[in-house]
Amino acid sequence: MIIDKQSLINADTNSPSFTEDEFAIDWSMTRNERYCFIQLLQKIKPKIAIEIGTFNGGSLQVISKYAEKVYAIDTDASVKERLGSKFKNVEFLIGDSKTIAPQLIQTLQENNDPLEFVLIDGDHSTNGVYQDIKNILNYKPKTSLHIILHDSFNPTCRKGMKLYDYNKNENVHYVELDFITGIFSPEGLKRQMWGGFAMILMLAEKRSTPLKINESQKKLHNLIYLQSFHLVNNLFWFLKPLFNFLKK
Repeated sequence: MIIDKQSLINADTNSPSFTEDEFAIDWSMTRNERYCFIQLLQKIKPKIAIEIGTFNGGSLQVISKYAEKVYAIDTDASVKERLGSKFKNVEFLIGDSKTIAPQLIQTLQENNDPLEFVLIDGDHSTNGVYQDIKNILNYKPKTSLHIILHDSFNPTCRKGMKLYDYNKNENVHYVELDFITGIFSPEGLKRQMWGGFAMILMLAEKRSTPLKINESQKKLHNLIYLQSFHLVNNLFWFLKPLFNFLKK
């Protein structure tokens, strides 16, 4: 097979893009996140998947390709209007994931439906992330369930990911907060920490030993945090009302 060299280069970024050429909708993930995401879904080929946080449908296009059935949860009603005709195997659920996810999990459980993949990328507040994890982990898996949490490098999101007591859930067998490392100061977000994948693996069989919560890039995360906007924001949180007042 002869490959046109020009097809390997993205004109805007001067970087290889051939592995994701088939996915036309741009998506807010770094190159290493995209490659990992595609590879995971190619391998898992989930019968049922859930996405919390759809936005423009970038990650949804990948999930839809490899999953038999997808439930996409988003607060934006226009998501269904914009994307509904593009993904025939996707059911769009519009509203707050904190309300919709528990209902969906209960329905899947009652119907004995095999949930095998979840992307959590919706509410990026600490409590929002925690509640999404809590609701999804109420599911009792029939087979392996891979859960990807985007923006694990962001201190606010990461805090929410660490609030859940994974050791109390006997079906959780693996937690890694730095499955894919995030980035510092992405374009337009100076001195901010974003991106990164956390991974949670649930199995049908119960875990018999204590669970270790992995943070393989904890030192890197903490070092960058000391140079970040997030540290300043957390130290001077009490001034936020004043800043909001001055903006009026």
